[in-house]
Amino acid sequence: MLPVQPCPFGFGFITSCIKETQMVDTEALQNLEKLNQLKNDGIISDAEFERSKERLLFGRTERKPAQPTSSGNLAPDDHVGWMILPLKRYAQFTGRASRKEFWMFQLVSVALVLLTVTIAAIDQNDFGESGLIGNLMLVVLVLGLLGLLIPQLAVQARRFHDQNRSGWFVLLNFIPYIGALIVLVMMVIDGTPGENRFGPNPKDA
Repeated sequence: MLPVQPCPFGFGFITSCIKETQMVDTEALQNLEKLNQLKNDGIISDAEFERSKERLLFGRTERKPAQPTSSGNLAPDDHVGWMILPLKRYAQFTGRASRKEFWMFQLVSVALVLLTVTIAAIDQNDFGESGLIGNLMLVVLVLGLLGLLIPQLAVQARRFHDQNRSGWFVLLNFIPYIGALIVLVMMVIDGTPGENRFGPNPKDA
């Protein structure tokens, strides 16, 4: 199907333009007639009419880029984006978060621990004492984990929201010995399908 050529004579000659271009189907003609009636009745302005007419005539031939299908406008294979998404939502305790958003963020904490502990271990001397770099890495580890605490609690709260539970369940983390394990197990549970009281399903965003 060839693209529709714009008609220079306005809506009054729509029929002749359609015959001339031979490219607009019956449905488009009916929609144009309805738009013209709305304009004549004063329901829509001339500018709105022109924009709607352009969309009807030319919108069908435009190829739109693929839209992201996952939460946060991220493509499913954007692994780095998923890992840092909770950092962008640093203290956002509202809304919902998918399991993928939570578990990908855990890789940030794991990477931080592995990197700093490995460097600190390499810097130890024969007596098991850490040198300057090792001690510095331990400081970086502590500060890093403290910096990740807020987004960690926030993404957990959003995960509980995804299950239609209160975000206050994050307080389970503070139960000695078993609290963090309970939360970790609950993070495995899938969210409720469709929209719940905390917002739309992040899988559908």
